[in-house]
This record gives sequence, structure tokens and C-alpha cells, in this order.
Amino acid sequence: MLDGRTPLHVFERGAETGVRYRDEILESYVRLFRGAVGPEFILMDNNARPHRALLVDEFLESEDIRRMDSPARSPDLNPIEHVWDALGRSIATRNPPPPRTIQEMKTALLNEWD
Repeated sequence: MLDGRTPLHVFERGAETGVRYRDEILESYVRLFRGAVGPEFILMDNNARPHRALLVDEFLESEDIRRMDSPARSPDLNPIEHVWDALGRSIATRNPPPPRTIQEMKTALLNEWD
């Protein structure tokens, strides 16, 4: 994880919520990454509703994690959106053809991410 990126996290069953974002992303990855980077760490998220939940704000404050301010509806300013685009294009051009099941998609995503 210290090479500048984390493993790809795939949410199993169900939607991302503020609770899941805090428990599965912030506690599992961001807290550790912030600890490795140090006090200059700034979290960049994408203004999704779960990322703006009060319990997320409280968690970030309790962990002394600063968040980058981003204008609403500005995906072109967030580098991860370009990564998602490249990942999608890679999967779309795979041979064998793109996945047809959720498990095939998960496997393809994880393989392309690595």
C-alpha cells in the first residue's frame, strides 16, 4: 500500500452508504494510508452522498484527516474519474469479451487494477 495506491475495493452486495464508506474504506484503507503519509495527507473524494454523511465527517475529524474541497459536479477535476475511465476501456477491449456476470466483472476489475 505504500507504493502510492491501495488495492481495489469491491463492495459486496448492496449500495455504498456512509456507514459502509467509513467502515470499509476510511477505516480499512484511508486511516492506514494517512498514517504512512503523515500530517500532510489530504483526502480527495468525489462528493458522493455517502462521502458527505455526518458520520463520515465525524470520523475524519476524529482521525484528524483533512479533506480536499471540490466543487460539486466536477468529475474532470478528480483524477480517479480518469482512472475509472481507463479501467472501463481496458475491460471493454479484453479478449475474451467483457464479463457477463458480477463475479466475472469483479475478477476482471481486480485483474486490470493489478
